[in-house]
Amino acid sequence: MGPGGYQLGNFPPGFSEWNDRFRDTVRAFWRGDELVAPELAARLLGSPDRFDRSNRRPSASVNFITAHDGFTLRDLVSYAAKHNEANLEDNRDGHSDNHSANYGVEGPSVDPGIVATRKRQMRNM
Repeated sequence: MGPGGYQLGNFPPGFSEWNDRFRDTVRAFWRGDELVAPELAARLLGSPDRFDRSNRRPSASVNFITAHDGFTLRDLVSYAAKHNEANLEDNRDGHSDNHSANYGVEGPSVDPGIVATRKRQMRNM
C-alpha cells in the first residue's frame, strides 16, 4: 500500500467501511484464541476505537466474516493454512493469516465428528 493506504475509520461521516478488524476478531474468537473476548466486545459495539474518533455511528462499520477476496466460510473451518498451489502462483497469492482451523483434518473430511464440528463453527460465525 502506498502512503496513507490502510485507514480504517478515517472516511468522513456518511460513509460505511468494510471492517476487517471485526472479521479477524470473530474468526479468532471462534477458533479459540485466548484473550480475544475484550476485543470481540469492542467489535460487537461497532468498533468505537476505529469509528468514534470522527463522530461516526456504529452503522459506519460493515461487519463481515467472509468476502470475495479470501477464504470462504467452508475454507475457514476446513483449512488451517491456505493451499493455492493449483493456480501456479506458488501459493503466494491471497492472505496467509486467515484465522482459520481445520478441526482435525486439513481439507475435506467424511469423519462425522469433524463434519459436525465444522458445521457448528460455521453456524457460530
